[in-house]
Amino acid sequence: MAKTLSKRLLAYLPTLTTVGGDHDGQPFQVLDWERDFIDGAFAPGVGEAALSVARGNGKSAVVAGIASAVADPEGPLHGNRREVICVASSFTQGRVIFEDCLAMLREKTGLDAGDWRLQDSQNVATIEHRESRARIRCIGSDPRKAHGHRPALVVCDEPAQWDWAKADKMVAALRTGLGKVPGSRLIALGTRPVGVDHWFARALEQADYSQVHAAPDDCDPFDPEAIRAANPSYDHLPTLRERLATEARDAKRDPMALAAWRALRLNQGVGDTLESMLLDAATWRDAEGEADTDDFAVWGVDLGGSVAMSALASYWPDTGRLDGFAAFPEVPDLADRGMADGVGSLYADMAKRGELVIAGRRTTDLEAFLRIGLERYGAPVAVACDRYRVDELMDAMDAADFPECEIVERGQGYRDGAQDVRDFQRAVLDGRCVPVRSLLLRSAMAEARTVVDTAGNAKLAKKSEGGRRSRAKDDAVAAAILAVAVGSRMAVADPGPQWIDVRA
Repeated sequence: MAKTLSKRLLAYLPTLTTVGGDHDGQPFQVLDWERDFIDGAFAPGVGEAALSVARGNGKSAVVAGIASAVADPEGPLHGNRREVICVASSFTQGRVIFEDCLAMLREKTGLDAGDWRLQDSQNVATIEHRESRARIRCIGSDPRKAHGHRPALVVCDEPAQWDWAKADKMVAALRTGLGKVPGSRLIALGTRPVGVDHWFARALEQADYSQVHAAPDDCDPFDPEAIRAANPSYDHLPTLRERLATEARDAKRDPMALAAWRALRLNQGVGDTLESMLLDAATWRDAEGEADTDDFAVWGVDLGGSVAMSALASYWPDTGRLDGFAAFPEVPDLADRGMADGVGSLYADMAKRGELVIAGRRTTDLEAFLRIGLERYGAPVAVACDRYRVDELMDAMDAADFPECEIVERGQGYRDGAQDVRDFQRAVLDGRCVPVRSLLLRSAMAEARTVVDTAGNAKLAKKSEGGRRSRAKDDAVAAAILAVAVGSRMAVADPGPQWIDVRA
């Protein structure tokens, strides 16, 4: 008796090699939950299938393995001119799938140029078998680029992360293409969206086959059984267990971390963003204290535009001490600024404590600002700043005869900003950051908010994002995040590729 399509796919996947993670270089091992999904999604008569599972359970490997089965001549989904389209929230995310497929197929087939055609550019990512013209195409969720295809299989990765305004148009375009090929399928995999009107939420309810791994909404969020319910790869992935244990500790200590824990680790439903404070007031007060300084300091600098506040934070990784100050130009005066920003005498009170200084007449004198930092804290080994203000900072450093040091350029989006926020929060929660008792830092922390995307990446909110007050002055926290995050990474053996030496 001939094997069903799902059985042939299950037999094919172990011929691939796992890429990255705990089992890098080992044959692909199909777990029970993955077997259940493949049996259901590739059963006869199934045109659409949906899978929802918590983040970090190896879903991406399943996506890459299924896609490879289309292009590989030995794959059970292979056929002349058959195409699988892998759709992610952006082309950059789609490239992650592309690179996994590339690695799996290179390990299995060698991807000899005579047999394969690869397109790998800023906006095209395809792997095509020359003889059959079967191909893998990876794209972002832009409906303008979804027309004109005739896929045999569409794999939608993390639909909850797609641009909400375009998601319905995107899936409609994909479904139209599928209608051109008999026996074609659409498979959607990811964490649950928060809205029942999201197309992926509807698919989880209405698809021909659906499989959801999630903790009950009313469960104890730290119940081991609830965690296992949402994380079916728990026993198979040591790194996942370690990460869950770390994030559970954070969620227990910091109420703001609990929302991301429920949404992404328990898969209880997540929207486009989760809004929260950076750290709650009690956590910050508990962290405050006294610690020594030494000759190994890392600065974070947040430069304000024209009349705005500029802030400098100094962090000593070996002792944990965090200190800082901010600066305004002379005009308008602190009383008028306080009234305009709705904080009364706060700026004047900070100035009396020496935490706020005046530098410049109508714009902040950055040379004087940096000289004050040198007088207070000595020369740092590194200065971290927003990459878009680095030239301005370096001009001021040259004018101030600043000692040679490393310059660390950091972006403020989810990519760099999320890593910095995460490292900052961890340092505070683990006791590796001991902020001085500062009115400036306390008030900035009270104003600071984060926005968290559906992949769990939190960055510092700007303007009125995340419930942030539009006139909030959280510049000192922005500087502190840079100093502590970069300093924490410097304290370990490998500081990572973010270091750019432009002054040594």
